[in-house]
Formats: sequence, C-alpha cells, structure tokens
Amino acid sequence: MLSTPPKVASALLYIVLALAISSCSQLAPRYDAELYSDLTEVNAELMQFFSSVSHGTDKDSYAKRDQNYHALIGRIDALAMQSNTRPMPNKDTLKKINNYLSSRGADIVFNEQPPSVNSLKKISSSLNRMRKEDEDKGLRSTIVVLFKNEVVISMDQALTYESFLNR
Repeated sequence: MLSTPPKVASALLYIVLALAISSCSQLAPRYDAELYSDLTEVNAELMQFFSSVSHGTDKDSYAKRDQNYHALIGRIDALAMQSNTRPMPNKDTLKKINNYLSSRGADIVFNEQPPSVNSLKKISSSLNRMRKEDEDKGLRSTIVVLFKNEVVISMDQALTYESFLNR
C-alpha cells in the first residue's frame, strides 16, 4: 500500500510530526467560552456605535460620545489582556510549526501570542485614532466607513480564531 518511496517518506513525515506535536503540552490556547461571549457582545456594541455615527459627527458634539469611546476601548484592551493570559507553546515549538508550515507553502505564522490579541490591539488602535479625529475635527461619513472596515476585519479575525478553538 505504501510501496513507493515518496508515500513512505510522506507517511513518516506525518508520523514524526504527529509525535512531535503530541509531545508538546499544547499547540494553541484553550477555548474560553466567556472570552468568546464577551467578544460577541462587544462586537454588537461596536456595530451599534458605528451605526450611531454613520452619518458623520461634528466636533462640537464630541463630548456626547467621549464615554462611549473610552468604554469600548477599555473593554477591547481588557479582552486583549484576557486572551493573552492563556498559555502558548514554547518558542522552539512555534518555530518548528512555522518552519513546517512554510515548507508546505502555508501563508500562516504563529507568534508568541494568540492571533486574537493582535486583532484586538488593532481594534483598540483604530478606535483611538477615530476618537482623536472625532475630538479634533469631527468625522465625515466616509471616514467612519473606513474606520468601521478596519474594525470589522480585525474583529472577524478575532472571532474566527476564538471560535476555531472550540473544537
């Protein structure tokens, strides 16, 4: 059945990889149902906020939105911190995984923190930039769309990764 050398080599590679992986304590953080629930909740809050400013804003009315910005940014930063507290594989294991994926042509890189952490940090950064522009000069509706797109992409990445962990 595995008579040809490439098939044997391929089977051995998968066996060695499986053994190496099984000897690792863990390849990804554990699923956290509370974190996922909080992410979906803050996502709904973000979309409500973007809806409230979708027609643009005036800097004179910024004070009405100030606390919304701070509450959302604070929640996002807290979720990033919570996501980052889970254990990740050690650097050597991550390097082996990345080398293997690279050799297989995969365009994925696992870093020392869960991908959701980077996504949440990007959301926080986008909201901080949006807050600053809103405070300084107000927001045009086209700018709101650009900020929303940044946030939607990053939130989608965070939610996708966190839901993947529930396997």
